[in-house]
Amino acid sequence: MDLSIIVFIISFFTLAGYNFSFWVIVGLTRYVHERLFPPKEQNQHVLRPKFFLNDVAAVIPAHNEELTIERTIGALMKILPQKNIYVASDYSTDKTIPIVRRMGIRSLDINPNLGKAKSLVNIMKEYGLLKAYKLILINDADTEIDKNYLKRALPVFNDPNIAAVATHGIARLQNYSLFQKLFITYRIRLWRIIQLGMRFGQTWKFTNVSFIVPGSLSLYRSKVLKKIEIDAQDLVIEDFNMTFELHRKKLGRIYYSPKIFGIHQDPYNLKDYIKQVQRWNIGFFQTVKRHGIWPSFFWFSTTAYYVELFLYALFISLVPIVLIKFAMNGFTDINIPLIYDHLKASDVLIGVFVMDYISTIIASILEKKPILLIYGLFFFILRYIDALIYLGSPIIAFTLKSRGTWTSPKRL
Repeated sequence: MDLSIIVFIISFFTLAGYNFSFWVIVGLTRYVHERLFPPKEQNQHVLRPKFFLNDVAAVIPAHNEELTIERTIGALMKILPQKNIYVASDYSTDKTIPIVRRMGIRSLDINPNLGKAKSLVNIMKEYGLLKAYKLILINDADTEIDKNYLKRALPVFNDPNIAAVATHGIARLQNYSLFQKLFITYRIRLWRIIQLGMRFGQTWKFTNVSFIVPGSLSLYRSKVLKKIEIDAQDLVIEDFNMTFELHRKKLGRIYYSPKIFGIHQDPYNLKDYIKQVQRWNIGFFQTVKRHGIWPSFFWFSTTAYYVELFLYALFISLVPIVLIKFAMNGFTDINIPLIYDHLKASDVLIGVFVMDYISTIIASILEKKPILLIYGLFFFILRYIDALIYLGSPIIAFTLKSRGTWTSPKRL
């Protein structure tokens, strides 16, 4: 093989990330394997179902969601009986509760504010949901479930080793201004890269190392939830902790398929965007602090991902400084002590901006959204913000104690 080709391949994997590239390869292997040997849950017409609609309760935690709650419930009512839907309104001061009650949905009006995790626990206890239903669907108030969700998800639980379904998330793009679409299109790319680039491989039956079952829309066995401390103390979010408990207590596998999905709203202004990303990162590191590290393939995989993410965040955060140094040096080669003796401006251009834009092109093709190609020119701004938040989150996480209370971002 030509030396230049070898150098290109090594450079590509270095810039893309070795851990990320590994999971892309695993995901492709899973795809080929399942095309050749389709899992039983894909052959629904030959299966005798073990779970039915009346086995499922949908729980919606909500805090001031008057703009979205009706659409969320409406989507659920298309696939579930009305009596199977429950809303935990966590000290909503808007019209959330009146809307829910007008729609004939069972609800719990919680006062004072407890937070999402405690609200979930309270409503499940209030109505005895873990005893009355075999499966619990946790559905955020801004997420609309796909009409085929249960048709595709219920057969998955015919496998007794499946503990939960991690839903494929799709960001809603309609009704935003030109500036607001920058945040939404960036998230569209992010979800596509994370979900197909990593989660698909990490949830294969031979791996099972996914570090998150997203709380926006997830389906759990009730007997599994009984063994999980959903409302663990001092955590800003609950979904990382629930996933870590799944792995640590060996409660079963996590299933993921892009065909099992929901459409959610993402933050569309800078304030809400920073707040949400910070909560996610702090929530992860708080969960690490709570559970510690135990010998497992799960922890090996998770550590590899977050170490790579830390190094990349550090690299991204230094890019503006490097660019300033190039400008001061007339864009000739510069020396980066202990790292690179003769760094060229073209190296930075390719390593940062070109590689970043390649991922945008791929996401644009997969999502069939050419608009990403336009906004993708500015995605580095948000990647830089992400990097700064990530680098600062561990310090906050190991000192902050939270009651888990929340404030919903602005909705449309």
